[in-house]
Amino acid sequence: MAIFTSIVMVSIENDMSCNADFVQFVVDQCSGAGDISVKKMMGDYCIYCDGVLFGLICDNNLYIKPTYQGAALLDKLEMRSPYPGAKEHFYIDDVDDRDYLSAIIKATVPALQNSKSRKNPMLKREKHVPVSLDDVIPHNVVCSQTLRAFFQQHLGTGFHFKVEFQQWLHENAGKTYGDAVEAYKTL
Repeated sequence: MAIFTSIVMVSIENDMSCNADFVQFVVDQCSGAGDISVKKMMGDYCIYCDGVLFGLICDNNLYIKPTYQGAALLDKLEMRSPYPGAKEHFYIDDVDDRDYLSAIIKATVPALQNSKSRKNPMLKREKHVPVSLDDVIPHNVVCSQTLRAFFQQHLGTGFHFKVEFQQWLHENAGKTYGDAVEAYKTL
């Protein structure tokens, strides 16, 4: 029990949190984009524009959810995780330019609102349904039930996605599904 207590104490001592003055500064800098608000989250903050969560303020750094619209306006595209285990966000190192921040937020918020699943639109993977063996395997192919049915049609009902075959698909984007069928037979 004593060991656990000391471990917890060490992690709390090493935990950095946001300075309230920095948080207020960021809120003020972003205010040109709309109604900016924050909610405290374990020492750090979620930041909202007109009720839409668009980013985080962690360890006195601003992170904005990635969207294609926001990326188009960035001076420098740098992705970082706001905290261990978090998805990467745009890391904004220049919070002094309020017009720049407002423009990024004005582009980001509608993109987040229009995202049907509310998942990160830059990380969304499209399910590709091939029509023929001549179709090209896309990057980030999703091994879906529909794709399984396609391969069963060409390889028989015993087809299943082996780990090796899934890896082959991901490593050979740009080749055809005909190439995939031949590769499956050799794996």
